Amino acid sequence: MGEIFYLFVAFACGMIFNATWGYMLGTGYSFLIFKRATTDCLLMLMKNIQAVYEIQQLKYMSLEMMDRDEKYIEFQKSIDEKELNSLKNTIVRNYINSVPPRYNTIIPFHDWNSAMTYLNEVLTTGENNDK
Repeated sequence: MGEIFYLFVAFACGMIFNATWGYMLGTGYSFLIFKRATTDCLLMLMKNIQAVYEIQQLKYMSLEMMDRDEKYIEFQKSIDEKELNSLKNTIVRNYINSVPPRYNTIIPFHDWNSAMTYLNEVLTTGENNDK
């Protein structure tokens, strides 16, 4: 009878260890996946904003070719810059708000500039590259 009890205790300990190990491993994998997805999303957003800057440059060049007044072009540039800054911060804020509360603690940025700083750090250190 004592051997059956010890086997049951060993089995229960094995089940508890397996459940704990599975939870820890799953949590670690989900954090890594989330971090990779965050980096990929920021990279995509950065490339889209870069495309907007390039389109704006084409706009300014076309305004110059149409012989628009320099003050008008500068006015357009200031309006475009304000709108783009608002868009960038809205994008980051919406991204942060869409993250499940479980992962809020691992988001290391709060605005566009801190998001780009985070992205540069990840890309330069190679922390997010496949090995």
